[in-house]
Amino acid sequence: MKRTIPTVIAMAVGLVVLLDLFVDNPLLDAIGRTFADWAVILAAVALILGLINMMGVHIKRIRGRANGWPYSIVLILALWVVAVPGLLDTAGPRNPAVAWIFDNVQYPLQAAIFALLAFFLFSAAYRAFRVRRWESAFFVVAGVLVLLGATPLGSAIWPGFADIRAWIVAAPAMAGARGIILGVALATVVTGLRLLLGIDRPYAE
Repeated sequence: MKRTIPTVIAMAVGLVVLLDLFVDNPLLDAIGRTFADWAVILAAVALILGLINMMGVHIKRIRGRANGWPYSIVLILALWVVAVPGLLDTAGPRNPAVAWIFDNVQYPLQAAIFALLAFFLFSAAYRAFRVRRWESAFFVVAGVLVLLGATPLGSAIWPGFADIRAWIVAAPAMAGARGIILGVALATVVTGLRLLLGIDRPYAE
């Protein structure tokens, strides 16, 4: 019963919400909106529980002097420095102190991380462009043509590189991207059906 009841509830709710998307019925619309509101409330409760769990884990790390415990102190302090002004002010995230932290701490840290990602992308491109098989040669040629078409140096060498780059981006690259999106969509549908039919039951674990 511990697994059967959650499975039945999840299947019933999922089917009702799914029918609401395809059937125009006032009763179904009202039920679907109610379920959506409940989902928002449950997500908020889950966020609070996750916050409490995170606090407990890091406090335990600090007490036990586990490896990297000073970072736990920084995490807890940063959490409360941002949360307290936002919770005490009705403006929430638009509180001046919170906005200052985001503008002068969060955004510069994001910029620094993205700057570091450039070096990782360069090393990944170096490994990817090494021709080991004949299929890799197509990847290298396409990458070089796109780079030449996107840089002023390539346009100075030959203006046609820009047209070749536009064709590569619009035809082969777009076809591959659409294929990936279709695969993700099919996988999402299959996963949703498995959840609705009770084949996969993560909510009952």
